[in-house]
Amino acid sequence: MWWIVACAEEPVPERDCGGTLYAGAVVVDAVSRHEMAQVCVEGEVIAWVEANEAVPGGAVDLSGRFLAPGLVESHAHLAHSGATVLVDDTLEFNLRAQLYFGVTTVVDVGGPVSLFDLRDRLLGPSPRVVASGPFLTAEGSHPCETMPNPDLCTLTDTGEEAAALVDAGADVLKVALADAAFSPWGATPRLDLDALDTIAAQGVPVLAHVDTDQDAIDALAHGADLLAHPPFAGAVGPEALEAARGARAVHSTVSAFAGVAELGSADLDAMVVPEAVRENWAYVQAHPEVLVEGWAAASAGWAGNARTNLAAMGEAGVAIVPGSDAGYYFVPHGQGLHRELAELEALGWGGEAILEAATLTPREALDLPGGRVEAGEPADLLVLGADPREGAAAWAEIETVIVRGEAHARASLHPDAATGTILSPAADGACLSHEDCASGACEGLSHACAESCPEPWSVVNDCGAEAWCMPADGASDPRGACREEDTCDLYAQDCTPAYYGMACIPYDEDTNACWYGGPRVAGEACDTTAAETSCAPGLYCSPVTSRCYALCDGECEVGSCHAVDRSDGSRWFGLCY
Repeated sequence: MWWIVACAEEPVPERDCGGTLYAGAVVVDAVSRHEMAQVCVEGEVIAWVEANEAVPGGAVDLSGRFLAPGLVESHAHLAHSGATVLVDDTLEFNLRAQLYFGVTTVVDVGGPVSLFDLRDRLLGPSPRVVASGPFLTAEGSHPCETMPNPDLCTLTDTGEEAAALVDAGADVLKVALADAAFSPWGATPRLDLDALDTIAAQGVPVLAHVDTDQDAIDALAHGADLLAHPPFAGAVGPEALEAARGARAVHSTVSAFAGVAELGSADLDAMVVPEAVRENWAYVQAHPEVLVEGWAAASAGWAGNARTNLAAMGEAGVAIVPGSDAGYYFVPHGQGLHRELAELEALGWGGEAILEAATLTPREALDLPGGRVEAGEPADLLVLGADPREGAAAWAEIETVIVRGEAHARASLHPDAATGTILSPAADGACLSHEDCASGACEGLSHACAESCPEPWSVVNDCGAEAWCMPADGASDPRGACREEDTCDLYAQDCTPAYYGMACIPYDEDTNACWYGGPRVAGEACDTTAAETSCAPGLYCSPVTSRCYALCDGECEVGSCHAVDRSDGSRWFGLCY
């Protein structure tokens, strides 16, 4: 007689964990581990992972949950709010919003150089930041078509400026190889391809903004590693598809194009954005006529092209990663990435493909660690209430965010409710608030510490020559911050580059600087809020009468030259009337 003996399975011996042990969850990543396991986090890294269904005493019980790598937002502008006008500084809100939506790594691709310092000092409940610094772009090209903003653009003819950005700390370089499609006001100059060769030789990945098929082909042939968007000016052709197969990745960025077109039907109350941004979007929603004529229709066309071209690229085997262009008009931080996941799903992507594209592929494309739940990887993880392999909606079921090894209940991360600092102290440097600066003020355009001044816009201040007293947040803060400017001559009107037609105007009694040059002529109503309402170069918009007057140093073609004196009685400048 044969006896059948049932032998109990040998229990897996428990391992010591010198940090936090998570147990009971199904571990899900893009490589291989789709099983219930114990995950030990020690410090900021995963110490070990072991297949084991047991939940020992002292472990964090994640039974019924899923443990996955944190999301990567591959395309964001942290220093920008998404509003169509300058609003209060939103950088800290943007960082917190990214983490609230499960983004543990955000790639900033076009922002001030101060983000390099900020990146190195972020701590606690904040995402990790990868930063490019300003765009490397030709004069008059994207995104500085109308004004040479040094916090957003480094203008270059030769590409030699790229080395200085890398020396300053750029993780990746962003170039704009834009030709015609993006600017509703017409064609823009194009970055020289020899300059792109120089930029690509700097030893860090290069990300290229492109409009057309030919832009994409040229960018990849001259050393670009990634495309910031699919070509969106028309259908992608076979030559561009073949070139794109050699890219490390292409950013999806459908939200950037769809945002303006879909704003009319958007539920703004469901948007996690600063109140000032929501108010701006509500105004535009109610008054679409304030947008540049034809922009909404053009954006809808670009969005359609982007979707079609992404589908074609996916079928051709091109690596695609979700990136929302958060901070661009009508694209929220954090929430925008979830839109992109839904866009990929609508194009036919399954849950496992989205998981890989949103966690592992972007890290590999930028040579970053993480994206796997394995020993030695950074402990940047999400506890989800649903299986992300089932579809994009699961990523909204975030219960806990683990970043730098620290676990945070999701509710505590909402930017309207979050408290505590996320920036390590320094005497001066990058800043999120005035408290970060020994000098007394955080200058909200460049996010760098500056000397404080008591009265924004005051013509008499202690900022010294080549600096003026601006609202510290760039908009409405009653505290002032001294902002340094490149000076210019009122009468020579020597603002450069000449392409922009900038006007030299007096900012205060000892500082002249360049501002928008507009179409308004002498005698016409004006203000300095936008290019279209500004005075032409050589004219001054009087804050007393809101009219344009010709600047003069003795003689006038019309009227007489009347002196405007400084507070000490010395001559400041003259006006014709």
